[in-house]
Amino acid sequence: MKNPLPVVIIPADRTATLGIARSLGKRGIPVYGIDADPHEIGMVSRYLRPCPLPNGDDSEENRLQYLVDLGKKLGDKAVLFPVRDDDVLLCSRAREELSKYYLYVMPDHTTVQDLLTKDGLDKVGRACQVLTPRTFQPRDEAGLEALADQLPYPVILKPAFSTSWLREEIVSMLRDSPLSNPPKVALCRNREQLVQTYRRIAVYDPRMIVQEVIPGEDERLLYCCFYLNRHSQPLALFSGRKLRVLPVGFGSATYVRSIHDQGLEEVSLRLLSGAKYQGLGGVEFKQDSRDDQFKLIEFNARFGMWDSLSIRCGIDIPYIAYCDAQGLPVPDQREYRDGVLWVDLQRDVRAFLIYRQRQHLGLGQWLRSLRGEKDWATYRRDDWKPAAISTIQLFERPWSSIKRRVTGTRKASGVAPE
Repeated sequence: MKNPLPVVIIPADRTATLGIARSLGKRGIPVYGIDADPHEIGMVSRYLRPCPLPNGDDSEENRLQYLVDLGKKLGDKAVLFPVRDDDVLLCSRAREELSKYYLYVMPDHTTVQDLLTKDGLDKVGRACQVLTPRTFQPRDEAGLEALADQLPYPVILKPAFSTSWLREEIVSMLRDSPLSNPPKVALCRNREQLVQTYRRIAVYDPRMIVQEVIPGEDERLLYCCFYLNRHSQPLALFSGRKLRVLPVGFGSATYVRSIHDQGLEEVSLRLLSGAKYQGLGGVEFKQDSRDDQFKLIEFNARFGMWDSLSIRCGIDIPYIAYCDAQGLPVPDQREYRDGVLWVDLQRDVRAFLIYRQRQHLGLGQWLRSLRGEKDWATYRRDDWKPAAISTIQLFERPWSSIKRRVTGTRKASGVAPE
């Protein structure tokens, strides 16, 4: 490609950033990454040109201004990849201003908001005739107590918007293990536990939903990632099964295997068509052990943490998105290989230790599971620095946890769940 348009990714603190940068950087496309921390894994990749936010200021106002300033400096319009929910919403709200400098494809703002909030996703799912977990939306504690006796326990409390539970007070309250990631949900086994947990969290974030727990092991979590053009036509579909997650039971993937599942593709396309979706994304379902039906769990309106597995298996989703944003012909990449693994070793080690504590996984089983063709989340021979940063973080984690307990100090969680 002669004089390819540049790419801008925001933020650069996650494996999704690495997946995009490595895919496009290897093609000679200039890739820029924006982040408040110059030492994040994406910022040290050989395929990314780091753009630290001034003064480490990660506020929405500063991110928007930096995007505008960078767009002006680049000259040609760049293809923009927001890979965090906060930045998806920012780019959606500010599309009139950012479209002067960037190319990106996404649905209208109302659709983005609905898909990224738990109550909105439930509404969209039902409108598209997609099965969802039974969901309840108390307005306040009195509303919760009024419905508490009718709920199908166990249930989970979820934030209406996932990143609102990243504040340290909530993370410390809900984290079940120092090895785990920030929690996405709070499991409540009875009425008393539900009301008490709601009351404690509502001090910091009163907007929550209550949802039934879909029964079944973690391997019943399936995910379909995709790219749809401006006419909501799918140009890429790729599926995987989440076999280990962190936090265990209700977390993000640490170990995934590529699969084909016609039922998963059909229900995903029904949702996407009904929502008139455009652009990058991924949708997660859990196959209910009671009836084997797919129940809608989560939606990502962006490139996700392990979507780079699609590239290893034969479908280069970032490049498809890059080409389509410019109106260029999209390469024909419809076939992909099953049985290829994606492993985030830094997090999978921690997940293994928790599964082992719960007697769900032995050391030999875990080691054998790592055999076969793999797409490592951070580890690459030709791009080793992100892996070094990830390994340092793994060994720093126990010491940081001990230090906070001894000194009583708290450190805010820097990375939103992917």
